[in-house]
Amino acid sequence: IILIDPGHGGRDPGAPGVSGATSEKQLTLAMARELADLLEKRGRVRVALTREDDIYLTLEQRAAIARRLQASLFLSLHMDSAPNPLARGATIYSLSDVASSAAAARFAEAENQEAGALSSEADDSVRALLADVALREQMEASAGLAERLLRRAAGRVELRPRPHQFASFHVLRRAETPAVLVEAGYISNADDEARLMTAGGRAPLVLALA
Repeated sequence: IILIDPGHGGRDPGAPGVSGATSEKQLTLAMARELADLLEKRGRVRVALTREDDIYLTLEQRAAIARRLQASLFLSLHMDSAPNPLARGATIYSLSDVASSAAAARFAEAENQEAGALSSEADDSVRALLADVALREQMEASAGLAERLLRRAAGRVELRPRPHQFASFHVLRRAETPAVLVEAGYISNADDEARLMTAGGRAPLVLALA
C-alpha cells in the first residue's frame, strides 16, 4: 500500500499562489489524485490517500492512517513558497534528527507546529532502544527512497541546487514507514506556479514519483 498525503486542506490552505488564483491545498490534492490514478492503472501496488476532499487533518491523523493501513511507503505532497520570487524547483525531504540546513530546520519546525510534543519511550529502556533502532532503519530507507525519486526526476523536472534535504518532520517520523515529503515547486514563483496549475505541467513529476 502506497499512502499519498496531499498537504494542508480545509481550514489550512497552505501557501497562496503568486497569481492569487490558487492555493497549496488545491494543487496538492490535484497532484495526489493524478499520482494515485497512474499507480492504480499500472496495477502493481494498492494506493490510498489521506484525504480525497478539502478537509482538515492534523499531522498525527495523517500519520495514524499510515500506521493503521500498514503502508509500505508514505508520500506527503506539498508546494513550496519563499520571499524570493526567483526561487524555484522541486525538493524532496527525508527524515533525520539533524537538519541538512538551517532553512530545512525552520521548515520542519513550521510544519510541526500543530503536532505537539513527540511521545517518549524513556520509561522503558529496552522499548526505547528498539524504537531507536527502528527509527534509524526508517531514516535510512527514507533517504534511499528520496535518492531514487530524485534520480527519476533528474532531467524531467527542475530541481533545486540541493534537491535532497532532511529534517525532523513529525508526520514522517510518526508514519513508521519509509516516508518522504515532496515540495513540487515554488508557487511563489510565477513559472513554477503556472506549471503546477495544470495537469500537463505536473505530469513529469507525477511520472517520476510513480
